[in-house]
Amino acid sequence: MEKFLKNNNILLGIIFALAAAALNGSIGVISKLLMNSGLNSNDIAFLKTAIACILLSVLLIKTPIAKQMAFIRALSRNFFWLKVACCAFLGIFVLFYFETIAYQYGNASDVVVVLMASAAVSALLFGAALLKEKISIAAVSGTLLAVGGIFIISWSGGNDFLLILNSIFAGLGYGLFSVMVKKFGFKGGLYLTRFLLFFGMIYLAIPFAQTFHGLELNLYSILALCALALLPTILGFYCTTKALQYLSAAKVQVTELSEPLFAVVLAWLFLSEYPSIHFWIGAFFVILGIMLINNILFVLRKSET
Repeated sequence: MEKFLKNNNILLGIIFALAAAALNGSIGVISKLLMNSGLNSNDIAFLKTAIACILLSVLLIKTPIAKQMAFIRALSRNFFWLKVACCAFLGIFVLFYFETIAYQYGNASDVVVVLMASAAVSALLFGAALLKEKISIAAVSGTLLAVGGIFIISWSGGNDFLLILNSIFAGLGYGLFSVMVKKFGFKGGLYLTRFLLFFGMIYLAIPFAQTFHGLELNLYSILALCALALLPTILGFYCTTKALQYLSAAKVQVTELSEPLFAVVLAWLFLSEYPSIHFWIGAFFVILGIMLINNILFVLRKSET
């Protein structure tokens, strides 16, 4: 019975991580469309976070803050707000700030490729250093296969150095965020997502104020910002934090390497960034890497028995 529950938890973690990847795949497309409407990277990063925070606050207004805190802090009760602020800095500010800047310098799919590769490697290394997670042959092999696959998918070469640099910074923040959520023992869900967005909104308000200009928002841009706030920001972070309850940080990040698959398809549909044969070859390696690091075939076989 214990093995059955453990295997089911692994599958549940994989489902949440894949859902997060699918939701996050919309970030690049929507962000680039908003940039074309006149908003800059700081506008988009702050506004989507603020809208998401307000939406969640309204949804959870009847739940006392003390109850939300008690639900989140499963292990450690010391320095709760400092720990949440630390996670928000890494997972909201660093990720959103550098990711949105990177979209200015090249294809959305290329940004996601570098970002997620950086996140997967940093989660594997920081997980070993801070969480004492063993780096197994399966973990290394799965990570290398998946990282190699996403580079095959959309790496065209000749990308702007600033695209690469900002994407790497965003990925480092995201990978370390996953590790710190595990280290602090936070229980994922809407409550944790709300607190993360609140602190993230405060951080992102600084660059937003520094580059503030007259905002001309129309119905189209408002709807796009709301979609960005709801899909990748609220639901994406919800699924990521839930996945971290069932899987290691490295497994979550490698599983979320499937995000470029979703991003490339969306970029193909909405930005006319057409995938080539490399997409299908790379997709095969990504899926193989995800299956390897999570021992999916073994888990499915055990679940059946």
